[in-house]
Amino acid sequence: MPFKALRNTILKHFGGGNLSELWHAGDVPRRVHLLPGDPPREITLVEVTYPPGTGSPPHSHPNGVMAFVVAGAIASKVGDQPEQVFHEGEAWWEPLGAVHRVSRNASSVEPATLLAIYIAPPGVAFEDLHKLI
Repeated sequence: MPFKALRNTILKHFGGGNLSELWHAGDVPRRVHLLPGDPPREITLVEVTYPPGTGSPPHSHPNGVMAFVVAGAIASKVGDQPEQVFHEGEAWWEPLGAVHRVSRNASSVEPATLLAIYIAPPGVAFEDLHKLI
């Protein structure tokens, strides 16, 4: 599938490895790379795997985030928009400061994985990319 090939290419470019972790885990593995251009920006990739029936508490992203479903299905509700289910190969944008009210695995039997893609000023700590509400 082309989406898995894209994911593998991105992870290979950023050093590879298994990045699976829950958002609320203490040490979230990630890959960071400085982007060309002005103003300076970094792209940060974080792979998140939700076990069946689990999810994240409400949170926001001060710099916004693009989420791409790598495997399974993710239920998401951003701001006042209706809850939606995104499947493998689908993506959504969470605008700067929007409250991500629902982020969970839509399945009670299969794991689900997403790739969170952040673009922010250099040196921003993960805690400043992802704020619990």
